[in-house]
Amino acid sequence: MEHSLSITAAALITVMALVSGIFAVNGYLNEKTEPSDAEVTSVSEESKPEKLLLGIYEGKLALFIGESPYPNEIYDFLTRTLPPEDQKRLSEGIEIFSKEELRLLLEDFMS
Repeated sequence: MEHSLSITAAALITVMALVSGIFAVNGYLNEKTEPSDAEVTSVSEESKPEKLLLGIYEGKLALFIGESPYPNEIYDFLTRTLPPEDQKRLSEGIEIFSKEELRLLLEDFMS
């Protein structure tokens, strides 16, 4: 009888340990953790908007997105009518940071 009582107690302790372990793992998996610095960096890098440049394509004003050699938009305005300084700035590419800035630059160049 004593032997079976020891086996039963050992079995109960083992089951309790397993159940506690399951609850601990479940709590760990459901716990909301703070992201690491690496995760924060990667998320912010992914959320960065692509660079916008106002430039020249085949003699016309054009808007480039990212590093593409081809424009996203081509405006019906010949850049050869602009002063040499403006032509130089456009050939180097003018970085655009907002739709409003783009609108103002287009108005300035096309007027």
